Amino acid sequence: MPQGLVVAAHQAAAEAGADALASGGTAIDAAVAAAFALCVVDPANCGVGGYGGFLLLAPAVGAPLRVDFNTWAPLKLDPALLHVPGRISGFAEGGASVAPPAVVPGLLAAHAAFGRLPLARLLEPAIRLAADGFLVGFSTALALRQHFERTGGGEREFARVFYPDGHPPAPGSRLVQSDLAGTLETISTSGVDAFRTGAIVDAICDAAGASGGLLEPADFSEDHVLIEPAETVVLESAVVHGASRKTSGAGIVFPALAETNFDRLGPNRGEAYVNELARVLRAAWAGRSGPAEAALSARHTTHLCTADANGGMVALTFTHGPWCGSGVVAAGTGVLLNAGANLFAPSDDGPLATTNMSPVIVDVAGGERHALGATGGPRIPAFVLTTIVDLVHYGSSLSDALAAPHLAIRVADQELEVEPQLAQFARPGVKHLQAGDGFGAAFGITRDATDGWTPAVDPRFEHGMARA
Repeated sequence: MPQGLVVAAHQAAAEAGADALASGGTAIDAAVAAAFALCVVDPANCGVGGYGGFLLLAPAVGAPLRVDFNTWAPLKLDPALLHVPGRISGFAEGGASVAPPAVVPGLLAAHAAFGRLPLARLLEPAIRLAADGFLVGFSTALALRQHFERTGGGEREFARVFYPDGHPPAPGSRLVQSDLAGTLETISTSGVDAFRTGAIVDAICDAAGASGGLLEPADFSEDHVLIEPAETVVLESAVVHGASRKTSGAGIVFPALAETNFDRLGPNRGEAYVNELARVLRAAWAGRSGPAEAALSARHTTHLCTADANGGMVALTFTHGPWCGSGVVAAGTGVLLNAGANLFAPSDDGPLATTNMSPVIVDVAGGERHALGATGGPRIPAFVLTTIVDLVHYGSSLSDALAAPHLAIRVADQELEVEPQLAQFARPGVKHLQAGDGFGAAFGITRDATDGWTPAVDPRFEHGMARA
C-alpha cells in the first residue's frame, strides 16, 4: 500500500519528503524534509534565511490546523518609518530589507508538535544536496541570471556562493553550497537554538548591518510562531481552511470567496466568469490594509504538499521575498537573507508583515479533500481563488483547475491581467500575459473518498512529484 505522496517545486525536494514517508514519517515529517531540501535546491525562492510562511495541516481525524510562522518587526524599527510613503515598501533589497528569519523556527515548531522522525534524519537530504551540489534547473538559472544582470554581479558573498565562476550558472550545471551544508548540520544538532543565539545569528546581523540593516541578536531571542485552528469559509457544498486572514493571502481569498455570486459565473470560464472574479478580487484588495507586497511582482515563493498513509495532508508555502531575497548572504553560513522588511505596516498590534501566501485545505461534499497552494507574489490569491471556484462550483479535478488559464488583479492599479485563452473575454486595454508569465507554479494533492492520493501540478512550470 502506498505510504504517501509529495509534490513540490523541485524533484529532489519531493524525493526528500517521500523518503521521510517511506521511513514511517508523517505528512509533517515529509513537509519538513522537503522544505529544507527546497532551501537548498530552490534558492531563488526560499531559504533558511526566509522571512516566513504558512502551513496547513489536515490530520486524518479532526479539524485542520494552521502553523503561522510570519516575521516580526526588528526591535530597532522606528514605527514612524511606517508612515513615510515608500520608506518601508522601498526596502526591496540589501541589508535594510532584511527582517528576522522565521522559516527555521516555523518548520521546527511544526516538527516538534506533529513530527515523528528525528530532526537530524529529516535534514539529511538537504545537507547532502548542499554539500554535494545539485543540477541547476531553468527557473533557478533564470533567477540568478536576472539578479546578476540587475546588480552587476551582486554582493560579494552572494557572488562567491552563486557565481563561483564569475558568471551565473547555466541550466544543468552543478551548484555546491558548502557553507549552507554546515549551517544545516548545526540546525540538525542544535535545533531552533541555532537561530536563537550564536555564530549563525551573529553572522546574519553583521551581514544585514553592513548595508543599513536593523537586525541585532536580541531580535532572535524569541519568535512568533502560532499553532491554531485553521480559519475557514463555507463555499456552497465545501469548507475552505486557510491561514491567518490578517497576515496571509487568506485576507484576499476568503473575502473574495464570500463576495462571489455564483449565479453570475456562467457555465464555464467565459466572460461572466472573468467579470465576476475580477469584481470580487478588486473588492478584496480594496478592503485590505498594508503593503501586501504591492511593490514586488516577481515570480517568487515556493510551495509543497504532502500526504501520508494515515490520511494526513499538508499544504505549505514559504519564501524569502522576491527572487534572491535581499541579495545578501551571511558570510560563512551560506544563508541568503530575506527581503521582508518592506512588508511592515502599522496595525493595532504594532508593525505587522502582511503577505500573499495562501495555502489551503478544501473539503468538498462527498469526502474529497484537496491540499493546494501557489507561488507568484501578489498574484497568488487570484490563482488560489480561481482554483477553488473551479473545484467547488464547476466540479473540476484539481489537475484541470491548476492547468486552466490564469487571471489576476494588479495590486498597484487594480487592472485585470489574463493569460491568452481569456483575452477574448476581457475588455480592451487589459494586460495580456503570456502563458505562465508573472504567475508562479502551483501544486496540490487530492484525497478521494476511498483514501486514494492524486497529485496535481501546474504544467507551465518545473515541478517534482514522488510517492513513498
